[in-house]
Amino acid sequence: MATTAQDLDNFRRFVEVRLNAGGADASLDELFDLWRQENPSADLYAENVAAIAASLEDFERGERGAIAGPDSAQLRREFGLGDR
Repeated sequence: MATTAQDLDNFRRFVEVRLNAGGADASLDELFDLWRQENPSADLYAENVAAIAASLEDFERGERGAIAGPDSAQLRREFGLGDR
């Protein structure tokens, strides 16, 4: 995907809004990551939609996945969510 002047201008406006809203301590990398999350590429968006559709189909067929168990506890520790 080629970066266009429109992409750069959209990112600049995004950064201005974030900085004016009190995000002055955010790094450029953090701002870019946030912008990419809110503005995924067309390919990534299509991939996400397909993954969600596949998950819904699995759910409708009765596939409920596996219990997270110890993995859930590890993720809570990593993200500072405490024990629940």
